[in-house]
This record gives sequence, C-alpha cells and structure tokens, in this order.
Amino acid sequence: MPKEREIKDESFDAILSWLDPDREKAALKYEELRLSLIRILGWHSCADAAGLADEVFNRVACKIETLIGTYDGDPRLHFYAVANNLVKEHQRQGKIQVPLEEVDLQMPEPVDTESDDEPDSASLECFRKCLKKLSRKDRDLILAYYRKDKQAKINNRKEIAARLGIEPNALRVKMHRIRIVLEKCIDECMEEVNHETD
Repeated sequence: MPKEREIKDESFDAILSWLDPDREKAALKYEELRLSLIRILGWHSCADAAGLADEVFNRVACKIETLIGTYDGDPRLHFYAVANNLVKEHQRQGKIQVPLEEVDLQMPEPVDTESDDEPDSASLECFRKCLKKLSRKDRDLILAYYRKDKQAKINNRKEIAARLGIEPNALRVKMHRIRIVLEKCIDECMEEVNHETD
C-alpha cells in the first residue's frame, strides 16, 4: 500500500526544475509524464493507477536533492523505474480492491451467503462497511471524486478542487489519504472474512 505523505512545495519545485529548467516546459513535461505513468500502471492492471502515479512522484520527491546531483540521463527514465518497482510491490501484495465506480451505496444488493455466483460479494460488503466508517465529509468527497467518467470526470474533479479552494494536485493527495484509510479497513475486513471461512 502506498505510504501516506505529501510532496512539499520545495520538493515539487525541484522535480519541475529537474524535468526542465524552463518552468512552463517543466509543467508540460510533468503532466505528460503523469499521464504516461497512469497509462503504464493501468496496463499492469493496477486498480488505482492515478493514485499510484502520485506515489511515484512522492517517492522521487523524497530523494530529489540527491537525484539532481547524481542522476545522469533523462529524468523521466527514473520515474519509469520507480513505477516499475511500484508495480512489482503492488503485484506482490495481491490486494483485493473494489473500484468505487462499481458500488451502488443507495441500493445495495443483498448478499447471498449460500451462493458462490458472486465472488466479489465479500469484498463489496467490506467496502460498504468501511465506507460507512469514514467521516461523512470524507465519504461524500470520495464518492463525488469518482462519480463521473472521461472528460466529465476531469471537469468534476476541477470543480471539487475549486469548491474546496485547493489545487488539483492537493485534491489528488487528499483522495490518496482517504483511499489509504479505506484500503486498510478493507484489507482488515477481508482478513476477518477469510479467517472466518477457513
């Protein structure tokens, strides 16, 4: 599971400077790199490719001062290497994750304990239970964040960030933190379920 941490402004500025000395070019390279990382992580069947892409930047930010002085070559290659390591970690953990888009909280379907037709019913039930444990504010926020698709999703997230008075990157970090809490709760719930069925 990605560790909870926020990129400090000076570390983020250092990443941009490392990508390109020209601030505007660096910002474009950052956006292109982030989208590229999301695609790569998605190809590896990572359930939260955007969150893991942010974790790649978090990890690079922790070592950015050393990297600037010692790394030789295209900085983007280092980000790809970090993403590759993150994919390996993610695959080793083999977590059961339920995409938020697939859950209907208003009308949950009853769980049939005698049927094996729904292999994800336990994880969905754990997800619902853990979602209810979040504060109302966090629960409403994460459900709103994952509500739309494609361009509507991008516009929706910009609106959420504007409504909260924060930058889109800060919103991604906030969502990452909520997901960490949710994933931990789901993992613990699934361990209990698996223990009960053993």
